[in-house]
Amino acid sequence: MFDLLELVGWPPSLLTGGLVLLFSLAYGTQARTKLRPMLLAAQVGIICLVSNALIESIMADKIWPSDLIKALLSQTFGTLFGLTIIGWLIIRFCFIIRFRNAQTNIFTRNRGS
Repeated sequence: MFDLLELVGWPPSLLTGGLVLLFSLAYGTQARTKLRPMLLAAQVGIICLVSNALIESIMADKIWPSDLIKALLSQTFGTLFGLTIIGWLIIRFCFIIRFRNAQTNIFTRNRGS
């Protein structure tokens, strides 16, 4: 069970979790209702994966372009998948909170009756 969680990059590091939360909230609060949350979550996952790889490479004093490319290519698909799922859950939660009263007109009178 724990090997499966480790395959998808769970638990994320504090830096990665913060990046996913920050980018997901930014995308979730600014997106229109017609945008698909899974596409937004994929963007969040890719941005977080790339930025996390670059930050970890820089923190390890490997700032040569070949080292940065090696750090990017060493990221796994499972980690991308895990970050995308976490981002999707946060974005869906933002959509639920933002659009719960989207169809009601609370400042107009009911003119139907």
